[in-house]
Amino acid sequence: MIWIALAFSILAVVGSIAYAAVRAWRLWKTVRTTSGRVTEATGRLMASAAVAEQHATSLTAGTERLSTGIAKLQASLEELAVIRAAAAEPRNLLRSIRGLVPRK
Repeated sequence: MIWIALAFSILAVVGSIAYAAVRAWRLWKTVRTTSGRVTEATGRLMASAAVAEQHATSLTAGTERLSTGIAKLQASLEELAVIRAAAAEPRNLLRSIRGLVPRK
């Protein structure tokens, strides 16, 4: 009877160790797979972040070009206003001179 109890105990210990080893092996495979997926996801995330950074940089550059263009347009409009005012002076003078000349 002692030999049966001893055999059962040994079988229980060996079985428990085997079960724990199989579970540990599955855990290790899961960790490796998850680690690989996390690495891939991190790579995709970094690529997306790089693309977003490029878009932000181009948007900033576009905004700077737009600001420069608006400043140039404003200067051109101011110059146009000065030219129009200068062109209006001779016209006004001509109209006033015409008003002095009698008509038939």
